Amino acid sequence: MDLDYLLFLQGLRESLPAIVTQFLVIVSAVAASPALIILPCIFYWCIDKRSGQFVVLTLSISGLVNQLVKNTVCCYRPWIRSEAIHPHPEAIGEATGYSFPSGHTQTAAAIVGSLGYYFRKSHRWAFVLSWALVALVAFSRNYLGVHTPQDVLVALVEGILVILLVDPFMRWVEDREGRDAIAVAAAMAIGVAFLVFVTVKPYPMDYDASGALLVDPKAMQVDCYTTAGVFMGGFLGWFLERRFVGFSIEPGSDWKLLARRLIIGIVITAAFHLVPNLLASAGVGAEWVKFIKFFATVIGATFVAPAAFVAVERRW
Repeated sequence: MDLDYLLFLQGLRESLPAIVTQFLVIVSAVAASPALIILPCIFYWCIDKRSGQFVVLTLSISGLVNQLVKNTVCCYRPWIRSEAIHPHPEAIGEATGYSFPSGHTQTAAAIVGSLGYYFRKSHRWAFVLSWALVALVAFSRNYLGVHTPQDVLVALVEGILVILLVDPFMRWVEDREGRDAIAVAAAMAIGVAFLVFVTVKPYPMDYDASGALLVDPKAMQVDCYTTAGVFMGGFLGWFLERRFVGFSIEPGSDWKLLARRLIIGIVITAAFHLVPNLLASAGVGAEWVKFIKFFATVIGATFVAPAAFVAVERRW
């Protein structure tokens, strides 16, 4: 039934004007672009610090859950399961590895959906709009033929459940001193256990007619190390900022101050993202380069950039 639905959408895609498909290609691409990742940074640095923390923790946890399920189930993409499925050429480049659940949908729910949920009481329109956008991303993955309905539905459920858990988790941490240390210690242990599991577990070794692996387990492990870097960096950066920085966003802050924060934050985060690339030339394995790169990026955004804000603003 899932493939029948994709075949129906495939026929629709072939009959509708090209502009419809191109619009959904853009929607799908934005869900995995750096432009989307900067959104929680803007909120964290310049608008509402706690909402930014909420998104970082939601993205960190849901990403780890999604990758754990993906590498445990090891479900192949729709066009591998059926030669009748022809994914859109512009979407297939981002559709690597296993299919279930959808990483694009999970990311959209974790970033856009969590922001809408956080501001649901004060800005109801934002809640409705954000989840409409998440639903559109999920639909685009089906429409373009790169995910089945169950891929996107499970990713949506993951995102919603994590959002609903992070909300009381943050209140639990804030209710008593010292609980943040317990949380970050648990996160580090979970991250290590996750890395051990995805490294030592067996993976399917199926080949196509040309003799190439349908999915390269090594590439999937690299994705897992990336996810673990975001997860562990997200929790550690959140903890370090709470304990050693504690920056704030004052109501009615001058736009020049906020612009300065945005520039400083982007420069620091970009530097922390790019510098670990040098490790590849030193012979460090691809999986560890990815882990260090994304661990450092999130630490830069959540801890180092705020520390720089405080240091600069004390002098001004």
